[in-house]
Amino acid sequence: INTTFWKKTAHTSIIMVSSDDVTHSENYVTELIEFYPDNLIISKSPAYEGLFSVIRDKNTQTPSFVHHADRLMRILVEDALAALSSRPPAASVETPCGPTAQNFRRPVDPGIVTAVSIIRAGDSLLEVVRGILPGLASVGKILIQRDENSSQKNAVVYYDKLPPTISKNDVILCDPMLATGGSSLAALDILVKKGGVDPGRIVFCNVLTCPEGVHAVLKAYPAVTIVTAQIDPYLNEQKFIVPGLGDFGCRYFGTA
Repeated sequence: INTTFWKKTAHTSIIMVSSDDVTHSENYVTELIEFYPDNLIISKSPAYEGLFSVIRDKNTQTPSFVHHADRLMRILVEDALAALSSRPPAASVETPCGPTAQNFRRPVDPGIVTAVSIIRAGDSLLEVVRGILPGLASVGKILIQRDENSSQKNAVVYYDKLPPTISKNDVILCDPMLATGGSSLAALDILVKKGGVDPGRIVFCNVLTCPEGVHAVLKAYPAVTIVTAQIDPYLNEQKFIVPGLGDFGCRYFGTA
């Protein structure tokens, strides 16, 4: 397979290595976390193993895919919300039996959170965010499609609609798959350059990613935080994540 991905070296630089060199490696996730200790969060739950086994399976039909993906995304979104920068500082909590010895950070105020989806797959994550935060301040939409005729599957922006007050809010950018990073970077450009959003207040939430996508996003926007459920080793020649789960949007919306 003629694909590559980015790898950290001992001298804190980044080099490209063949996918054949990493498919048997168990270190690429650890290396990514070490390279981006403050900006890359891998959501952890024992439930993920079973849920991923269903949505990765090529024989899973749409109703089952949607059911298990929704269960997975509820766990993921809670971790993404916990990563938002505007959560209040830790404080003691008074229980019915007395004050706690431990301090706790309360959840972020939903009134200062905007969720933005990259249409159409991102709409699945967006609805999970809205279900968890019914008091969500606002919602934005960005329509980006890959140019399948280009060798790099370049992102083409067709439409965007951002709330007028988005620059004052924390933002959760929703897209289940972070592959090349092309669509993600186009969306981030719109949020930051057009919407005036502080990159440090953006959490990019995705179900599945790969090293190439992580490096592309965090090289361009080092203040953004990525929260993902799993990281796969590389992209194939068609720029799909391997082993991945196929086209998330097509499988979720029944158009595969």
